[in-house]
Amino acid sequence: MATHTAIAALSKGHLDAIQVETEHPGVGQVLIEVEYASMIAFDTYITDLGYAVAEYPAILGFNAAGTVAEAGKGVSTLGVGDRVMGFSVFNFQGKNKGTLQEFILLPEELCAKVPDNLSLDSAATIPDNFVTAFYTLFDHLSLPIPNAFPAPSRPADHATPILIYGAGSTASQYALQLLQAAGYTNVVAAASPRHNDFLKSIGASAVDYASPTFAADVARAVGGDGKVALALDGITADGTMARIAEVLKPTGTVALLLPIKTGDTVAVGEAGMRSEVDPARNPFAEETQIKYVRTFIYRSNEFLRANLMPKILPELLAAGVIQPNRVRLLDQGTLKERVEAGLDLLRNNKVSGEKVIVKVA
Repeated sequence: MATHTAIAALSKGHLDAIQVETEHPGVGQVLIEVEYASMIAFDTYITDLGYAVAEYPAILGFNAAGTVAEAGKGVSTLGVGDRVMGFSVFNFQGKNKGTLQEFILLPEELCAKVPDNLSLDSAATIPDNFVTAFYTLFDHLSLPIPNAFPAPSRPADHATPILIYGAGSTASQYALQLLQAAGYTNVVAAASPRHNDFLKSIGASAVDYASPTFAADVARAVGGDGKVALALDGITADGTMARIAEVLKPTGTVALLLPIKTGDTVAVGEAGMRSEVDPARNPFAEETQIKYVRTFIYRSNEFLRANLMPKILPELLAAGVIQPNRVRLLDQGTLKERVEAGLDLLRNNKVSGEKVIVKVA
């Protein structure tokens, strides 16, 4: 039985390198030899808190980039040797398929070809946050999917005031790129001022999310009654929701990227996460629609399941609509040491406007 190395949580707070079986692909599956994998805050939740772990060992990682080593029967868009990126939703569901391992088996529908002009480390920054952004905008916030990107014409509601809060995060930046390509013209990005130049370059009005005059700043940016109709919270914590509630129309819609954190940051403590707004601390109006974004179940939308990764993402990359995030590459020491360094960066909120990428191969 062939085996390979994986980095996994063996129990709460205990991480190590383990050997796992290298499986052969079944129908509709591909085996990817992983060269790079990304790390996100969710990896700290799994490692430190045992969050969403159905069984141990729990292999970390959600994004992979590498080459197809084997393709199973029925695979039509990928072949051996193709450069691909993949999004694994399965470690969240207890199936032990995280991407921080030398090989990973994924369904074809969770993979996308990497264009020749894109490096594999950059490709590893894309899948999870791209899926999150697209799923949030065009499913949860019910914006119509354009027939093409960039859209040949603006949508009828292009001036709808939209707020992207926490716009320094990768998912938020992809949301902004998609909104610009879809033709929306009244988008406000709330982030640290150091992101202003980039945010303006992708069509957004930039405001400081920590400004003591935040509500007034947003009102000036959107015009009209000074309120936004749609909001995406790219951080989703008690403090961020409270600030969004100040500027959201009572009848508006807010999409919350789960989990909800206690306090004001992506870092969490032992009791610092929940999956719904606490009614006792709900800052939103009674008539506000609250949408909870669980990216790992995006395939419940049958159109997105069939099209988002294998078809839409490659087209957007080819058109230059989606740009990869900046790479913070960890390639020193052993694979375990690289992962531990990544966890430390994420735990201590040392990542903004970039993606932690671990060299695996």
